[in-house]
Amino acid sequence: MSAHLDARQGRPTRLVSLHSFTPVFLGVARAWEGGILFGDAAAFGETLVSRLQSAGLRVGANVPYKTDRAEDYAVPVHGDDRGIPAVLVEMRNDLIATRDGVHAWAQVLSTALQE
Repeated sequence: MSAHLDARQGRPTRLVSLHSFTPVFLGVARAWEGGILFGDAAAFGETLVSRLQSAGLRVGANVPYKTDRAEDYAVPVHGDDRGIPAVLVEMRNDLIATRDGVHAWAQVLSTALQE
């Protein structure tokens, strides 16, 4: 794995992509408020899950989906293939349907990603 550093700060590079999912799929309600999807970056992904859970969110690892090279691009290609720790943040879309909801997710993610 290569070490990617932000040239301006000397900090490791991380890739975070965002997506949303429906609260109900095929008639089944989803209990999660969010999920962190990852491939090779298990340490980064699990740490982010733990931080979001500590913030009071029902968040799981690789739920409601798992990353899949056939259907995903950012994590496997831009992250795993290049040795850059990468995650996909899945947010339940009813929780980001309002400005307040978007702001709340932005705040909790900002805090979790900076720790």
